[in-house]
Amino acid sequence: MDSVEDRIETLFEEIDVTPFGPAERALIDEAIALADEHGLDEQGYTARLRLLPSASMLGDTDAQLSAFAWCVGRNAADPEKFPLQVGGFDLLWYHKHVVSSLMGSPLFSIADVDSAIEAMQQQYLKEGVGLSGVLQARFQAAVGQGRLDEAGTWLGELKRTPRDNYSHCETCVRAEEAEYHYAIGKDADGLALADEILEQGMTCGDEPENTIAQALLPALRAGRLDEARQMHLRGYRMARTNADHLTMIAQHLRFCAVTGNEARGLEILERHLNWLVHDGLNAQAHFDALSAASVLLGAAQRAGAGAQTVAAASDAQLVPILGEHDGPWTVTDLKDAARQAAAALGAQFDERNGNGWYESRLAADDELAGTSYDLPIGATRVSTDAAPAALPDDLDGRLILVSDLLSMDERGQARQVLTAVESLGDAPGGEPLTAAQIAEIAGLKARLEAAGESDEILASIFEVAGNEGLDAALALTETALTDPDLEKGRGRGRRAALLRTKAQLLGADDQFDAGLAAADASLAIGLRLGAREWASTTAILGAHLAQDASKADLAIERWRIAIREAALAELPQELSARLELGSLLQALGRAEEGVEEAREVLRRQIATGAPDSERAETLRRIGQGCVAMQEYQDALEAYRDAVALASQDEDWLLATRAALALGELMTDAGDEDGIAVMAGAVESARHLEEDDPMWLVRAMHMHGRSLSLADEDDRAAEVLREAVERAAQAAADDHPAAAFEHADLLDSLARAIAGEHPDEAVRVAKQAAQEFITIEEEVPGGRALMLAAGVLFNHDRPAESLPLMEQAIEILADHPDVLGQVLNAAGDVYEKLGRHHEAKQVRDRAEELS
Repeated sequence: MDSVEDRIETLFEEIDVTPFGPAERALIDEAIALADEHGLDEQGYTARLRLLPSASMLGDTDAQLSAFAWCVGRNAADPEKFPLQVGGFDLLWYHKHVVSSLMGSPLFSIADVDSAIEAMQQQYLKEGVGLSGVLQARFQAAVGQGRLDEAGTWLGELKRTPRDNYSHCETCVRAEEAEYHYAIGKDADGLALADEILEQGMTCGDEPENTIAQALLPALRAGRLDEARQMHLRGYRMARTNADHLTMIAQHLRFCAVTGNEARGLEILERHLNWLVHDGLNAQAHFDALSAASVLLGAAQRAGAGAQTVAAASDAQLVPILGEHDGPWTVTDLKDAARQAAAALGAQFDERNGNGWYESRLAADDELAGTSYDLPIGATRVSTDAAPAALPDDLDGRLILVSDLLSMDERGQARQVLTAVESLGDAPGGEPLTAAQIAEIAGLKARLEAAGESDEILASIFEVAGNEGLDAALALTETALTDPDLEKGRGRGRRAALLRTKAQLLGADDQFDAGLAAADASLAIGLRLGAREWASTTAILGAHLAQDASKADLAIERWRIAIREAALAELPQELSARLELGSLLQALGRAEEGVEEAREVLRRQIATGAPDSERAETLRRIGQGCVAMQEYQDALEAYRDAVALASQDEDWLLATRAALALGELMTDAGDEDGIAVMAGAVESARHLEEDDPMWLVRAMHMHGRSLSLADEDDRAAEVLREAVERAAQAAADDHPAAAFEHADLLDSLARAIAGEHPDEAVRVAKQAAQEFITIEEEVPGGRALMLAAGVLFNHDRPAESLPLMEQAIEILADHPDVLGQVLNAAGDVYEKLGRHHEAKQVRDRAEELS
C-alpha cells in the first residue's frame, strides 16, 4: 500500500509542475484510478480537487461536474477527513465554475442553476466568507439568460460589496462586465474596461484572449480598425490551441466575415470545426460557434465561394450536429446546416430560460450580412473576380480559348477545354464538324502534346536583349504588340505573353511603374481566360515590381491574387508566395500578419510532409516575426527547430542563418548558451567556405562578439583575429561585402582587447576608422575614432585622445543623432585638460542637438 500512496504523491508533484493539457490530465486520471482501485478516498479527493481546475480550463464539463459532486458529497459527509482546503486547492472556489457550466447546457434547468447558486451562498455563509463571488455568479447567470435588467441590478450590488478572497479576479470581473456592456449596447463602456485589461497587461486563465475576442466587433463599430486588426491577430493566436476557446473562435469568425476576410475565416473554420464535438455539455459554445459559422459562410457565399468545399465538415463525428449529407459539404450547404443547428439549440435555451434571448442573438448575427469594414488581413480574400469568364457555348469560341491558353502554356486548362470542344462536336443533333475545324482540333492536340510552346517572337526578343540590350528588346516588344492580329480572336494569349515579357524587361531596366502596368495588363487577360497558373505567376511578377516601386499596398494585393489563383489551381507556389507576403508584411511593421502567414505555411508543410529544409526556412521566418513582436520565447523555439531541421537536411546556409539569429537572440538575453550556438553557426558556415567565404567570416565575427560580451576577451580576440585574416583574403579576392566586414571586424577586435592591450586597441580602432571612411561609411568610422579616443582617455591620456575626438566630430557633422554623444565625450576630455571654456562650448552644442 505504501508504494501506491508514494506513487500517488509522486503523481501529485508532477501534476503541480505540468501545464494544463493532455499530459497533465493523464497524470490526474492515473492518480484517481490508483486511489479508487485501492480504496484511498482521501487521495482520490485530493486528486479530484486537482481535476476541477484542469477540467475547467480544458473544457471537460462532464468530468468537472462529476468531480465536483463527488468532492461535495465527501466533504458534507466528513469535513474533517475531506476538508474544503487541501494544499493550495479550495473546494469553495470551484462553486462558481459549476454555475457557469450548468448555464452552458439546456439539459440543466433554471432550477438547477438557481439551486447551485443557493448552495454556493449557503456554503459561503456557513464558512464565514464574503459573498462577492456569489453575486458575481448571479450576475453572470443573469447575463447568460439574457435577463439584462436583472443583471444590471446584480452588478450594482456587486460593486457595493467589498472584495474578498473568493471574489473573481480583477481581470475576470472587468471582462464579464465588459461583455454585459456590449450586450446592452454600451460599447464605449465595455471597450474602456477592455482597454484597462490590455494596457495594464492583466491576465487570468482565459484572459486576455477572451477580452480580445469579445472586443473585436465593438472596436470595429467604434472605428478603431487598426486596433481591431491587431487584436484579431494576437487574440486568435492565443485562442487557437485550446478547444475550450470555441466561443472566442466564434468572435474571430464574425470578425473575418465583416472585414472582407472570408477566405481567412474559412481557413480558421476548417481548423476548428471539429471542436464542436470536444465538450458535449457546452451547448452554449456550440450555439455561438454554429451561428458565427453561418455568418462567415454567408459572407463567403456572397463573395462568390458558395460552391467551395469545406472538407472539415465531412468528419463523421459532426453528423449528430450538422445532420446527414451526401457528398462533400459546400459553403452554401454548410451555411444552411449551421444556421439550422444554431436555431435548434437556441430554441432549447430560450425554452429553458423562458424568453427569446437566443433568438435575438441569431437575429443580430443575421443582420451582420449588411455590415462591412474594409480591413484586409493575410494572403487571400474571396472575391468574385477569381471566377473566369464562362466557357464559350460555341465550338469556335472554345477553339479560340484553347489556342489562347496554349500561347500562355496553360496546358492543363487547355486540355480541359479541348475535351469540352470534342464533347460539343459529338453532341446529338449538333452540326457536323467542318474540315477546317477538324484540322484545327488536330493542330491544337499536337500543340498540347508537344514539349511546350515555342514562340519565335518571344525567343527573338530575349535574344535581342542578350545581344543588343534592353532598349532594343523593348522596342521589338512594342512593335510586336502593335500586330493587328492580337486584336482578333486568337491573339489574347500571345498579347498576355508579350505584355508579361515587356514587364520583365521594364523591371530589368528599373522602370518599375511601367513594368507593373504591363504585368497588370497581362494578369487581367489571364484572369479573364481562367489561366490560373499564368495569373498566379504574373501576379508574383507584379508584386515584385510593386515592391521595387515602393508601392507596398499594390504589392500586397498582387501577392493576394497570386496566392488565391495558386490555391484554386492547387499549385505548390502558393506556399512560397505566402512566405513572401509574410516577409513583406513584417517589413511594413505588420509582424503579426506576417507570422500568421508563415504559421499557415508551416501547418500545410507538416501536413504534406514537406522536406526538412522547407520547414526550417518557414520556422526561421516565424522566428524573425516573433522577434519583431517581442515574443522572444516563441522566437527561440522557432529558431531552435529551424537549426535542427536545416542541419538534419544538410542545408548549411539555412542552418548558419538560423543559428546566427538564435545565438544573437540568446546572447542579447544574457544566456551563456548563446556562445555555444554561435560556435555551432561557425561549424555550419565552414561547409559554405568554398562557395562564399563571407558566411564563415560573419559567423566568426558574431561568435567573437558573443565571447567579448561574456567577458571572455582572450578567446574573443583569438576568434576575431582569424576572422580579420579571412576577411582580408576575401577583400583581396574582390568580394563585394568584404571591405565593410573587415573594417567592422577591426572595430570589434579593438573593443575586445581594449582592457588588456590598450595601445594595440587604439591602433586597430584607428585602422578600422580609416577603412570605414574610405568606403564612405561615416557613422561607423566616427564611432571607431571615438572608441580609440575613449581607450586613451580611460588610460589617462587625454591629450592624445583629443585629436581623435575632434576628428570624429568633423566626420559626424552631418549625423546629429550620433554627433551629440561625441560632443559630450569631447567635453569630458576638454574638462580633463583644464580647457573649461571649450568644454562648455561643445556641451552647449550637444544640448542644442538634443
